[in-house]
Amino acid sequence: MEALITAPGNTAIIKKIPIPEPAANEIRIEVRAVSLNPVDALYTLAPPAPDDPGRVVGSDFAGIVEKLGSNVDQWKVGDRVTGFVQGDAGFKLTRSSIATAENRRPGGFAEYAILEADLAVRIPSEASFEEAATLPLCALTAAQMLFITLGLKAPFNNPATVTNELKGESPAILIYSAATSVGIFAVNLALIARTPEGKPYRIYAIASQKHHERLLKEGVEAVFDYRDPEWPAKAHQASGGIDAALDCIAEGDSTSKVSHTFKEGGGTIATVRRESWSRENVKEGVIGTYSAVWVGLGHEIHYYGKHLPADKEWRAFTVEFYKYLSADLQRFPITHITPRIMPDGLHGIVPLAFPLLGEDLVIDRKYEGSGDHLKPISAEKLVFPLKPQPK
Repeated sequence: MEALITAPGNTAIIKKIPIPEPAANEIRIEVRAVSLNPVDALYTLAPPAPDDPGRVVGSDFAGIVEKLGSNVDQWKVGDRVTGFVQGDAGFKLTRSSIATAENRRPGGFAEYAILEADLAVRIPSEASFEEAATLPLCALTAAQMLFITLGLKAPFNNPATVTNELKGESPAILIYSAATSVGIFAVNLALIARTPEGKPYRIYAIASQKHHERLLKEGVEAVFDYRDPEWPAKAHQASGGIDAALDCIAEGDSTSKVSHTFKEGGGTIATVRRESWSRENVKEGVIGTYSAVWVGLGHEIHYYGKHLPADKEWRAFTVEFYKYLSADLQRFPITHITPRIMPDGLHGIVPLAFPLLGEDLVIDRKYEGSGDHLKPISAEKLVFPLKPQPK
């Protein structure tokens, strides 16, 4: 099969490699669409293992169940599913189908990919492969931030330990960068969620002006323009003080600004990045905290010199969340991200998507060239369809 693999010089190339075989409790997917996340470009342009190329790149993908491993009874060949893996960076595993050495696990940017059977999401009849591929990683990130880190009550069974306690009849939740992929899913999920008393949470959003009408129609209490230097004061006044927040960009002084919307006594901000936001001028009593989405896959992780132990509770949370996404056979319970359909399949990812995503900060992205597929990214995801494989 063709796959996008890391190559010397911090890049990736298309190469023919063997089709992987599913082990027990795994399924093999014929991939029909892949969706890009910033981490896919980061792991290629600034790889965790630059001296060990040859790793399959990519996280989010969607396709058709093509082969079952032993002990799989929840899927059948021909089912449409979506899911994600930690492409390139890897886990410390020994099972032959998903790791051949320490920190190796094939990614999803290939004609075939392997998923653990209980970490797949059923694609409902009203969703395309391209739409479904936008969900797995970013929707799970939003769910972890809301229902584990911040302590909102999940609209599904939550087996994870929640340490943050939200008080009050209807706590105020702020979502900064609400038009990013994580932000869009966070708004969706937060509006669905209800307090233990059955009351809605009060949701406040920060986004560019062009997204305000949509966010208000969806049900947020108020939305403010991130370009307005007075937005923290305005959000604080409108809400009476924020109880918990998500920083869905976490760059520069964004987390500091979010902290100044909080009520006295402080609270927690869940961030999508660990290192890129400034700790200066954060309001006293407000804590910014980060957790890697990969923990939800339930394996020990080594990347960029950091070690994250396997966490059974977070994996069980992923299973329950993906059951929630899979429950309706017609539609997802949350809105998918608008896919920007990109040309050339796997062959288009490096020349077209990686320059758009860049290596790190959103503010540093460079947009060059012409055509709709090269315009700045806003409230959408880059998605590359793949052709069906010959039988």
